[in-house]
Amino acid sequence: MRKHAWALALLTLTPAHARAQDTAETVAASANEAPPAKQPSPIEVQPLWTAAASAGISNRDDGPDGSWQSLSLTRRIGRGYVRGSLMRYSGTLLQADVALPSDYYVGTIGAGGNFDNWVVDGWASYGRQDYGRISTAAGSRTSTGAKGSDYYAIGGDFGRVVPLGSNFYMTPTVAASFANGRLLRPAPTGSGLTDLETKEPTWSANAAVRVDHAFGPGGIHYAGLSFSRNWTSNGISALRLHPSGETNEDGSERFILDSKHYADGWYEAGATASMKLGRGLYIDLFATRSFGVEAGNVTSAGATLRKSF
Repeated sequence: MRKHAWALALLTLTPAHARAQDTAETVAASANEAPPAKQPSPIEVQPLWTAAASAGISNRDDGPDGSWQSLSLTRRIGRGYVRGSLMRYSGTLLQADVALPSDYYVGTIGAGGNFDNWVVDGWASYGRQDYGRISTAAGSRTSTGAKGSDYYAIGGDFGRVVPLGSNFYMTPTVAASFANGRLLRPAPTGSGLTDLETKEPTWSANAAVRVDHAFGPGGIHYAGLSFSRNWTSNGISALRLHPSGETNEDGSERFILDSKHYADGWYEAGATASMKLGRGLYIDLFATRSFGVEAGNVTSAGATLRKSF
């Protein structure tokens, strides 16, 4: 039986870089609901569009690194928004002594907003996973079976922004998502057998609390800390071969290959920051560290550059 960490657990919940962007907009929206100053000021027309470019890395303890890049375009509609994004995620799964690199190309459509300090987001994703060259001690080769597989996911979150005074805000949220994809299961090199795939449906959920502080002129910058409890139905996927209950034409017993999925729960701590660089130009930063992950704790960091117009 072979076990490995499954990448869908990293992709199902809203990516951390998107949460960092939403944090900045959520804090700004909440700050804008504060009573106006005694001295009147010119009315500032809020931009309707925001374009963003993001990149980040992740490192699993005693495991492979991963990286992602994304582009997004957001349209503000009243207190809400709609967003489209494209993301590339590159990572490697380790299965016994076999390394399985792959690239995900995922498109996402999302919508949400801040409504009287109640925040809600929803998204749906569809993409493609391209299998890379299979690497073993004997060398590397391409798959003798499928070259890639489809990937899709859907999810959402819900929370409440609680003003604490002195430009501090606390935001508890809950989130849930479902993703489905496939995993390549390489046959032993030189065996002449065809590489197979297993289905990998994954449910994920988390509960988080975040505390942010807005500072600078008009609270245009912010820094925050977060802590969450996370769960996935597919933290580790184990390959298994077992009788199907049927027989082959020659009377021999027929076996089937599938995956047994092991649930996992862990904690994650994070830090985020957003700074205004110029007129309509912002940079968002984030870093997270997980604790108690069965397949190995993960450290992630990334940055987003946003331009509103």
